Amino acid sequence: MAKKQRMTRSFARTAPKSQEKYLIENAKKLQEDPFLILPTCTEDSKKYFQKLRKQLKRIHQYCTDEKKLEKLSHKKGLDGALAGTYLLAISEKAPYLAALTFPTGDITYAQRGKADKEKLIAVQHFDDPVFRLRGIKDLVFKKKLYVYSWDNGYVCTGKEAHPPIEFIDFIRNKVGLSSIKDVMACPHIPPNTAKKKEYLTLNYLRIEWKSAQTIVALCENCTKSTKNTMFTISKYMLQRNLSDDFDIEVMTQVGKHSVLSGKQKTAHLQEYLTGKLTDYEFIKKIAKSHEEHVKQAEEKILVLDGVSYGTDVTRFVDALQPNTYEKTALEFILRKSQEPLIVPKITPSKILERYWNQYGNEFLESILDDRKMTESLFQLDDTPVNIIILAFEYKQRRMILSQLPNYDCLPPLAAFADTIARTYRTFGEKKALAEIKNHPDTPKGKSIAYAFLLAFGKGTEVKWKYSKEEVDYGEFLKDHARKLLDVKPEEYSVVLQELLTACGSSETIPQ
Repeated sequence: MAKKQRMTRSFARTAPKSQEKYLIENAKKLQEDPFLILPTCTEDSKKYFQKLRKQLKRIHQYCTDEKKLEKLSHKKGLDGALAGTYLLAISEKAPYLAALTFPTGDITYAQRGKADKEKLIAVQHFDDPVFRLRGIKDLVFKKKLYVYSWDNGYVCTGKEAHPPIEFIDFIRNKVGLSSIKDVMACPHIPPNTAKKKEYLTLNYLRIEWKSAQTIVALCENCTKSTKNTMFTISKYMLQRNLSDDFDIEVMTQVGKHSVLSGKQKTAHLQEYLTGKLTDYEFIKKIAKSHEEHVKQAEEKILVLDGVSYGTDVTRFVDALQPNTYEKTALEFILRKSQEPLIVPKITPSKILERYWNQYGNEFLESILDDRKMTESLFQLDDTPVNIIILAFEYKQRRMILSQLPNYDCLPPLAAFADTIARTYRTFGEKKALAEIKNHPDTPKGKSIAYAFLLAFGKGTEVKWKYSKEEVDYGEFLKDHARKLLDVKPEEYSVVLQELLTACGSSETIPQ
């Protein structure tokens, strides 16, 4: 995870007076102390800068000798950049400035001599915590050193990462997150969760800064308003490999079941570290990779809208908020399936449609125990949900009818009353009312029909269709009709016989 810089481009512009004055003043400060462009070193790290300090000290000997400096400014290194900057202090003029575009914005500088542009910028902006690092970048990377730069400090800690407390506090302010002890996190991530590296329903970016013993955590929603947090941190430091001191991960629910290959991780991290991805884009890219990896693994895992339920079918189905029929079908089907199911927020019916051809017939058989009816329902040109409802209604009707007496042959009036009662119990009032129209075309048959209409509260509407005698008999039989509709199965034959007898029929119910 080498720290890379994005490409820069240069152009020229007329120098604003304030910018010209600033660069000349900095140049004069360096005439007094050339070592302002170098970091303060620990005892162990001083030796790595000895050669560079000697080069700068030699240039400083001629800090007012324009002729000598003209020659020395042709050097490409930091010493050449210092010589060119001294020329700026002597002339006290910089009518035209060059500029380079960096990820942090444009930066202007006075082109004097032939030193490397970035080194000229580092020298002339030695008081800028970001740009002064570019002057020693090659040395730091070569020697594998650690350097930290902030508003009030500039320190090299040698070959060990030891960020000063002041620097850590500086970064806390720059990141702009709430800080509790050693965790900087957005409001949606409990500090203890980030510290323990636990998973949340929200995907989040987790950066562990090992040497600072600090965790930075940002949820997916909050990263929509941030840029690249790792760049915000790393632009104030120099070290050859960020992976030596930073663990950068995206915590996703699916990630609990996915281990990306080293190649995949490196590719995504490099895009992020080089600034090609924002925090949000990095999270989305890793989350997508986790999902693809899990799908390819062909191991059972249930994920809904970014939340992983592992292999817990019941919790997954409950999260879909299905109705009773859908729930039974989903639990049956998802227990049968052994493939990963990773879906966004979705309706239960969509999942049933996804698996219906594969498991629909088997599910119908499990609730009906009737192969012929199963095949008939499965072949219907209808949605799985509607077919499932039909199957359960059919099952319920069979159960109801199985509890009622089974007659081989009923007399006509008894058969009519029995049909209405059974239809009502299995299909409901609306279907039963339709059956009443099929009454026997006799006074007794019409009287029984009117009695059932009164039992359903519909007699007044059709009273005109019946004679006075049929109406009177119907009103007399109303209670018998109502009783037949609601009677317990074991008393059904007795009540049916009572209705027939009450209407003056001599028919008897076969036992």
